[in-house]
Amino acid sequence: MTENVPAATGQGQGGAAGQRGSSLPSTEREGRDVAATERADMVEKEESGLSRLHPLTVGFNKLTMMRQFGLLIGLAASIALGLAVVLWSQKETYRPLMNSANSYSANEVIEVLQANRIDFDIDPASGVVLVRQSDLHQARLAIAGAGLSDDQTVGYELLDQDQPLGTSQFMENARYLRSLEGELARTVSSVNQVRTARVHLAIPERSVFVRDRREPGASVFVDLFAGAEMDPDSVKAIRNLVASSIPELSPENVSIVDQRGRLLSDQTENPEEELTNRQFEYTQRVEQNLVNRINSILSPVVGTDNFRAEVSADVDFTKVEQAEELYNPDLIALRSEQTINEERVGEAEGGVPGALTNQPPGAAEAPEEAAAEGGQQNQPPTTSRSEATRNYEVDRTLSYTQFQQGRLRRLTVAVVVDNLSQTNPETGEVETEEWSEEDLQRMRLLVQDAVGYDPSRGDSINVVNSTFRADDAPMEEPAWYTQPWFWNIAKQILAGLFVLVLVFGVLRPALRNLLSRGAEEQESEEDALASLDVDEDAITDDKVTLSTVEEYQLPGPSESFERQLDALRGLIAEDPGRVALVLKRWVMSND
Repeated sequence: MTENVPAATGQGQGGAAGQRGSSLPSTEREGRDVAATERADMVEKEESGLSRLHPLTVGFNKLTMMRQFGLLIGLAASIALGLAVVLWSQKETYRPLMNSANSYSANEVIEVLQANRIDFDIDPASGVVLVRQSDLHQARLAIAGAGLSDDQTVGYELLDQDQPLGTSQFMENARYLRSLEGELARTVSSVNQVRTARVHLAIPERSVFVRDRREPGASVFVDLFAGAEMDPDSVKAIRNLVASSIPELSPENVSIVDQRGRLLSDQTENPEEELTNRQFEYTQRVEQNLVNRINSILSPVVGTDNFRAEVSADVDFTKVEQAEELYNPDLIALRSEQTINEERVGEAEGGVPGALTNQPPGAAEAPEEAAAEGGQQNQPPTTSRSEATRNYEVDRTLSYTQFQQGRLRRLTVAVVVDNLSQTNPETGEVETEEWSEEDLQRMRLLVQDAVGYDPSRGDSINVVNSTFRADDAPMEEPAWYTQPWFWNIAKQILAGLFVLVLVFGVLRPALRNLLSRGAEEQESEEDALASLDVDEDAITDDKVTLSTVEEYQLPGPSESFERQLDALRGLIAEDPGRVALVLKRWVMSND
């Protein structure tokens, strides 16, 4: 591409012109020199402006519009991703401050955290308050110290509130019922296994008619702690507690449900199952008591960890009532005796029964005369009888026996003893040896006396010597790569590696591509400018000559405008690329 550059007057091809120009006036010659100097300064400024352009800018300008937009978007996304990774590596882990089951007031919790200068965050999805893991325990202690409670139950304090004028009887009853439910819920929540509780009461209105009377009812919902279970005794206690708090409420009308939808009150309605559970618990207590006795008697002898003992107790829960009546025929006792002695005297002879016999007696005679006369008569007959009745009682024994429930029917005891460990004084090593039969027999006697051995019951006690298996290796500490500090460092390292990969794998190749394009463009432009070898001596006052492969003579400043325009048109037609390059440099120049 040709470029119209001024040149100083010199020798060469334009020698004739120089000679011709020498005949011009000096004033005109000086004006032409000034114009040539100004054009040289302009070309120098254009070249210096182009040289100040960075190759990166040149390469970026060589891209198409779509590629430029894509490159800018990619660079912005890479920078944003790198910043996000760096922030992620520096961000601490946040944990929920409260359990989802807690119902603390979020405003009160935030006020406490701000007062204690504890950083917090709020989950936008669930609204849960989050704190740093390092501040978790401090935040919970601060909440507990502030006296915050998750108990939102309203009790009798509801009755202390002022009631507006004109409150109906229905509203008063509803407020009283609500306060009563709250107090019962607080009481039930005091049970160890219960986290929170709610109570619903169904108390019908009183009626003067007996046939219209309905029994009240109650429903209790309990939220148990994780892993906690309510035994039948606790359920029964809650039922009786609620029933005793409401007039005319029977425990059968109280239903208890846990958070998993199980009807706990149904467990107490089966007396047979309840009895079986109690018998099983009693058997376990008996066995554990006997095991504790064995442990206390053998621990000083063989060591705490050198034996194991188990007891199986056969407990008789049969309820037996026995009545017994025994007779002893060899032992006879006089219980009662009745004796009758009877003596009867006969009468004298009398007359014939009839009227004569009913005559009054005759005149009385003196005793002496009567005796004299009677001595001659016969005495009346006499009769005597003796009778005795004796009652003897046979010896009889009556016994009424009621056997106690939970009576031991049989005991089975098993004891295994580890080998005897002794230290060898010569080598200093621990050696083991089996216990002798005498030692085992002595241990067996100790166990018999400890558990109350009774051969009549068929009790069985076995003491065996056996080698114990060595305990497994103690639990190792968590590996170093599972510690929190390791993951914090790993996050930093991974973030740094990611940024390095992003810079050297994405940004650097893209920038290098742009730089290479800009450098190639500048080199091509410099080569094009270098091809324009301007000879100052070849320029005359009226013509400018470019020394190229084909020499073109351009009109000088003194030529007419039409002549200069025709010359430029011919130059553009011959080499339009160079003309476009010159125009581009003019446009991109700072001046």
